[in-house]
Order: sequence, then C-alpha cells, then structure tokens
Amino acid sequence: MFQYYQPSKIIFGQGELEKLPEVVSGYGSRCLLVTTPHAEPLDKLFNRVKELLSSADIEVIHFDKVLPNPTVEIVNEGHEAARAGKVDFVLAVGGGSSIDTAKVIALTNGLSSIDWDDLLTNYSNPFAHYEALSDKKLPLIAVPTTSGTGSQVTQAAVITRGKEKITIFHQDNFSKQCIIDPELMATLPWKVTAATGFDAFTHAFESYINKKASAFTEIQSLKAMELVIRFLPKALEEGKNIEYRKQLAIADTLAGCSLANSGASAPHPLSEIIGGVTNIAHGEALAVVFPAFLKKAWRDYTSKFARVARLFNQELEEAEEETAAEALHVEVASFLKKVGLCKSLKEFDVTEEQLSIILENPVLGFLPFGNKEWLQDIIRDSFEEK
Repeated sequence: MFQYYQPSKIIFGQGELEKLPEVVSGYGSRCLLVTTPHAEPLDKLFNRVKELLSSADIEVIHFDKVLPNPTVEIVNEGHEAARAGKVDFVLAVGGGSSIDTAKVIALTNGLSSIDWDDLLTNYSNPFAHYEALSDKKLPLIAVPTTSGTGSQVTQAAVITRGKEKITIFHQDNFSKQCIIDPELMATLPWKVTAATGFDAFTHAFESYINKKASAFTEIQSLKAMELVIRFLPKALEEGKNIEYRKQLAIADTLAGCSLANSGASAPHPLSEIIGGVTNIAHGEALAVVFPAFLKKAWRDYTSKFARVARLFNQELEEAEEETAAEALHVEVASFLKKVGLCKSLKEFDVTEEQLSIILENPVLGFLPFGNKEWLQDIIRDSFEEK
C-alpha cells in the first residue's frame, strides 16, 4: 500500500515562461512577486516577468528582500507586503529560498501575524493532512531558476529562526502551477549549478532509500540520479547548453516529486543543522556529510546502495551486492571531486566551537534515521579534511 500526491500542474519546456500570462489568468489582478533583491544577474528576468504580467493587466507588488536561508523576519516582511497590497496570488521567481518564502506568505495570508512557535512546532510531518491555517490563503505559482531544490513540486518550506533551519510541511504549500523553463537556468554560476545539482541527487537518493519509497517514487528517483550523474558534469563544462539544463531540470522535478511522497533520510536534517550554524549553502552542506553517511550506512541498504553505485560505475554490475554497496561512498566522493564539491567542514573554516554547537543540537536525539551517537559520528567524520 502507498499513496502518491502531486497536485502541482507542471508546465515544462524551453521558452515556456512566455505562457506566464495564460498560467496566472483566473487567479486575480494583483500579484505579490517574491524574489531575491532586484539586482544583477536576475534583474532582467524580474523585469521580463513584470512585463509579462503587465500585458495581462496584472498589477505587481514586488517583494524583493529574499536572502539565502530565509529567516522568519524576511517572511514577516513578505506577509505584511501581501496584506498591505491586498494581493490575489503569490508568484515566486527564483531558487528554493524565494519559493519557500513565497509558500509561507501564501499559506499564512489572512492571519494578523504569523505564530512562529505554532508553525515551526506543529507542522513537521510531510505526510499529514493539516487544516488550512487561514481561509484567505493564497494560490502560489512557482518559476524556479535553479535545478536542485525541487521546491516547486513539494509541500516543504525551509525557514531559519536564530541558528535553526526548520522545515514546515503543509499540503497547501504545493504550488498550484509551476513553469519550468530550462532557459532560466542557463546563466547560473558554476558553483550554484554544482550545489543545486547535487541537491537534486540527494533528494532522489534519500527518497529512494526511505522506507516510504514506492514503485512510483523509486522509478522517479533512479531516473533523477541517472540524469544528474550524466549531465551535471556536462552542464558545468557548458553552462549555456540548453539540453544539459533541460535534463537537470527534469532530474530536479522528478527528485522533488519523489521527495514529497517518500521523504528524506539522515543527510538532509544534518545539512540543515550545519547550515543553521555555519550558513554553508544547502547543497554544499549535503556534499560535506554525504560520503561519511554512505560509508556508515551501506549495510542497512545493501541492495539499493549497490544499484546506485552501478549508476556511477558499470564495472560494478559484475560485483557482489555487498561489494558494490560498500563502494558507493568512493563513487560519490569521486563524483563530488569532479563537480568541485568534495570539501570538509574544516575546509569551510568551520571552527571547533561551531562543531561543538552542531554536535550538541538537540534535534540529533530525535531524528528517526539513527541514534544520536551514530549521527554525531557522521558529523565528526565530515569535519576532517577529505
């Protein structure tokens, strides 16, 4: 028995951003556009989006204060902008930070203020069906500009409070529609391409080994991993190659759908704990912990680890499952070197004091993926130089 839920309509293809007026028609005449600051290199895209909306007689209130690892303070400002602007729908254009911020703004519209204690404490189950937070919640349209977070097709929003990154799950966080246009990813910097591409791989991998994986999600996960392995190195060499960007965008979306229906594993919460203390980018934090996790966990997922290892190295097809499974951490570490992500916490200038804070995070005692000591060992192993 399993359930699969994907309510977001996906409009996919090169040049499909031009369909934005058609996509948003019917949602109203006032839009809150949620983005990072209106500056290079995305300012031209934001202007283009405004022109497309204007052509459909839609008034735009531009909230352009999103930063990486968006905080409760940023979301509060966006919430107030939506209230003051009396908007009819929210449009997120950008990476995961912009989409996650827009999700919470849309979710909480109509409330006089956001009760963060409630939101960050009581909405932690990706598979629960929660009551609507407000009868004035807004529809969300997402236009991703990166291939990695999958946020355009998930019910999760990651928000930072203090030094904690916390994921808010709610079925109303799913976008109504998303436009995935590979042209928008063609100018992504090398570093962002690498980090977001590996993020997509981890979504696929972690949902693949999660006990809630199903026949549907396993197919999506395996295809997503195959595409990242094949096309991420190529996209790093030829960033403006639209075919490579298209394949990574497909991988990102498949992985996001799989993650929404199966859930993650240990690397994701560990990376969020690290990111909350150090502000290391999410994809880079995942790359830090992944080899150590694979090295420690292979015996628990022998068959699936072996299958993934063979995606990296066809010579392992003839190897015993245990041999292939144990080799996965070597294959991933080699891949991370190839895409410039093989770094330790120490190489990110994480201090011993920060390491202690990470190791003592109380969340480590409550994660379902392993006991506290086992998870701490992964973090310690990730601290030393690779």
